[in-house]
Amino acid sequence: MKTISGRLLVILVLLLTAVSGGIGILYSGVTRHFYIQEQCRMLDEVYARLLDEDIPALCERENRIKDMAAEDEWEEDSDSFLEPYENNNLRFRIRDGEFKLLYATNKSSQTGANTLDQEQTRRRIARYTRDAKAAYEGQESGGRVVLRGICIQGDDMFYIQIIQSSFVINKSTAYVRRVLLLVIAAFLIFGTVCVHMVAKGIGRPVANAARVARKIADKDFSEKVSETTKYHELNELGKSINEMSDQIQDYVRDLETYNRLLQQDNQRRAELEQHRKRFVNNVSHELKTPLAIISGQMELLSIAQDAQKRLQYCDSALEEVGKMNEMVSSMLQIFSVEEGIEELPMERVDLGAVAEHAFQEFMPLFRKRQAQTELARTPDCLVNGNPESLRRAVNNFLMNAYRYAPDGSRVQLSVAPNGKYVIVSVYNDGERIARKDAERIWDSFYKGDMPERENEGGTGLGLYIVKSIVSQHGGVCGMENREHGVEFWFGIPRLDS
Repeated sequence: MKTISGRLLVILVLLLTAVSGGIGILYSGVTRHFYIQEQCRMLDEVYARLLDEDIPALCERENRIKDMAAEDEWEEDSDSFLEPYENNNLRFRIRDGEFKLLYATNKSSQTGANTLDQEQTRRRIARYTRDAKAAYEGQESGGRVVLRGICIQGDDMFYIQIIQSSFVINKSTAYVRRVLLLVIAAFLIFGTVCVHMVAKGIGRPVANAARVARKIADKDFSEKVSETTKYHELNELGKSINEMSDQIQDYVRDLETYNRLLQQDNQRRAELEQHRKRFVNNVSHELKTPLAIISGQMELLSIAQDAQKRLQYCDSALEEVGKMNEMVSSMLQIFSVEEGIEELPMERVDLGAVAEHAFQEFMPLFRKRQAQTELARTPDCLVNGNPESLRRAVNNFLMNAYRYAPDGSRVQLSVAPNGKYVIVSVYNDGERIARKDAERIWDSFYKGDMPERENEGGTGLGLYIVKSIVSQHGGVCGMENREHGVEFWFGIPRLDS
């Protein structure tokens, strides 16, 4: 058997068999010897007590009792000395000094007991001793325990023989042997059942632990090993497996999280690389136009004779240089933000005050467009941020409103807490943004189909810069079309006042 419970069952059954078999063999080998020794001791004790009795009177009394028993006149309360021993299968023979039989347990054996010749009598007397001890005598028909002693009382000598046949001994030991075999068989059966239950009790938790371990190997941590068995070692094993399962589960979870983050980082890097390529292509394309204009203006400037024309060409070239400078500055800021080169210093900022200050700076431009301006600001607008970057984000929203709002239209700036954010929103009347452009307007250099004012075209980087700044502050941004115009907004996590 290859299972622990099976092998344990076989080992313990073999052990039980060896123990019970050893007990049987031990009993068979020594029990008879011990039994014979016990009978010899008993015969010695009976002989010692017999020596204290008046032998002639004892023989006369015992013979009379036997005669009465033969004539059915035996009394239950007789004063027989030898009868209790004879009932235990002891046989007595008592002879006088001339070796004549005075008493025999079997009355029938007295017949012919005194007809022995001299040689037979001499041989038998030779086996009697003064310091008699019981001994076992083996015979072909069966052994016996015999004691032959010489007792001297006064001037009389008596020969006393006490015998116990081995028939009783053999019968007793055979009976005990059969009982022992039954006990051993019952012990083996009961022991096998108990061992089987114990083996199952040990094997079941071990099998359960193996099953849970296989599940752990398959990344299934839904099941635990029992820690409440009857065996301390199995409880410790279950506890160790459960702790290992928890640790592996944590390691797998951390590894999966790391892999997911790594995939996200790789994806972000791939997207950033694509975005950078697109960004470079867009920059190259956008720079071609002002460079071409500047080149053309420089050629005209070299051949122009009119001073007014030359001044006009110079102003146009300077204007294009300004646009290029603004574009390059925006590009450098975006590059610094994306690459982590520029780490913005953060501080406690009142976003409402920053937005109001930016709004006041744009008032001359809005008056030039005869715009109807509104400012709504609440006092509890504290955030953790960079004042200059936040001001630039508000400026880009206001610049968009200035560029795309019609003359005489409405421009609104509001700053207010909303949930966990402080929301800055800029609304202006004008054309609504098409659904196809709603997401792409946050990309770099994307301008969509919105009509721009003459000589006030943007670079397409304003909203992209806003998105980058807001992302640096852990915020959110978005756009919503209203009934008569468009509202742009961004939210920065608020600080508790």
